[in-house]
Amino acid sequence: VQITLNANLKLFGGDAAVGAATICSSVMQIVMMPLTGMTQGAQPIISYNYGAGNFDRVRRTFRYLLVCCLAFSCLSCAAIELFPGLFISIFNRDPALREIAVSGMRIFFAGTWLFGAQIACQNTFLAVGQARISVFLALLRKVLLLIPLVLVFSRLWGAGGVFAAEPVADFLAVAVTALVFARYRRLLFSDAGAIKKPFRNTIE
Repeated sequence: VQITLNANLKLFGGDAAVGAATICSSVMQIVMMPLTGMTQGAQPIISYNYGAGNFDRVRRTFRYLLVCCLAFSCLSCAAIELFPGLFISIFNRDPALREIAVSGMRIFFAGTWLFGAQIACQNTFLAVGQARISVFLALLRKVLLLIPLVLVFSRLWGAGGVFAAEPVADFLAVAVTALVFARYRRLLFSDAGAIKKPFRNTIE
């Protein structure tokens, strides 16, 4: 993914665009760390209660996880959109790079506010033993959607298209994740999946 991003940024925007995208990726890692901590903290609670048949607690834990992840992703998105220069200054103070990075960062993080929902749903699948679905949803955003979008958008809008591919991939990934989660919600939060019939066999 990084090779695809850098190659297209280098081709259509030069070294400054590559540097701006590197800053965006670094800030994304900062945003991802608390979200990863929340989901990893919730996983054992969901897993234990799912196996024990405490589905009311599974539902409440998921709701709490979803609210926390969405709240954090929305706050992060708002902070980055309002004060991009503050985050850029952590990594670089070059005026020329800063000018490109400010506009690129605002585009790059436009869909971040939705990301909390995806990571909460994706890791809930993992918590109940559905690693295949979880891996598919993770690959969907960063590989199956982002790479083709970068290749198409860069040809249409140059370096700006590379930055724009990220929020579009985020939106589409969240939409697919929501549909998949809604499809299997009854199996996740009731004994239809865990007690009466194995969840994996039910899906297959």
